[in-house]
Amino acid sequence: MSDRILPIPSIPPGLTDAAQRGVLIPFVGAGVSVLAGCPTWTQLADGALRACVEENKFSYGQLAQIEDLPPRMKLSIARGLELEHGFNIDYTKLIQISVNEEKREIGNRAYRCLGKLGTTFVTTNYDGWLDTEIPDVQRPMILPAAPSTTTSNAPSRRRSIYKVNEFTPANLNIERTVFHLHGSIDDPSGMVMTTSEYIERYRNDRAGDDPKRENRTLTFLEHLFSFKTVFFIGYGLEDLEILEYIIQKAPVPQQRVQAEARHFMLQGFFAHQHELMRCLTQYYRHCGIQLLPFQRDQKDWSQLIDVLENYAGVMPATSPLNLQIQAEMESYFD
Repeated sequence: MSDRILPIPSIPPGLTDAAQRGVLIPFVGAGVSVLAGCPTWTQLADGALRACVEENKFSYGQLAQIEDLPPRMKLSIARGLELEHGFNIDYTKLIQISVNEEKREIGNRAYRCLGKLGTTFVTTNYDGWLDTEIPDVQRPMILPAAPSTTTSNAPSRRRSIYKVNEFTPANLNIERTVFHLHGSIDDPSGMVMTTSEYIERYRNDRAGDDPKRENRTLTFLEHLFSFKTVFFIGYGLEDLEILEYIIQKAPVPQQRVQAEARHFMLQGFFAHQHELMRCLTQYYRHCGIQLLPFQRDQKDWSQLIDVLENYAGVMPATSPLNLQIQAEMESYFD
């Protein structure tokens, strides 16, 4: 590997091959939604606690005492206050923030590129950005001796899946679908936020003959990692805890992953962070994931959009072949 971190990393052959075979699944994290104006984890947690203050169920003095706690702990406290005092925090207002035109266009640009990289998506984000297909910008066509006309290309909706009982291998092959692994603002009560909710979502007692004990999330992830090529986009160092839940607690058969699928992750670094990049490359390699580092020095996290635009132009998504789907389903029922 070169010592230099490039602004746009080269595309590995395995990633291009997966896109051509229709088995590439973009797995989208908070780094993309933040570019579009959504809050960071810290901002979301602080916003939830301020909502508790506004309800007179918490005080600014208490808020100051816990300001240095991790976001997950703050959200656990906010959820606990909701339950204890019987009120509801408006998470839609906190997450789906109204943004100015410039910020919205940045979001449109980012999610338009993502839409070209896959037909089915998995995300740990609660917001609805992925639920809508962002169309290409159509330039006005000038016709001789006729007024200017613009081709209509309105946004359309993808199917949003956020209930655990719909996390099935069969649904994974439905095009124009988004799996909200940790819930959606369409159902705030079902969003996975607290430590106990994460433990419950990724509990390991899923095996055995009793279907009631099956953990649908882990079964879904096992199928995803075994038969698809997962492309992690928008995950940073602050998301390591979330990634460990997803990658390490899902019982992925190692030999199958190596034989049938390779997984990739885009992650941004500054030019001087070569040693950090090298260590994380080794860490993710043990998880069956190839790290694709890009340089943040000139545009910070906005550089991710340039990377996505480049990748979308080189490896646009295709639909999975029927033979591929049949092989997946036959293996699932073996």
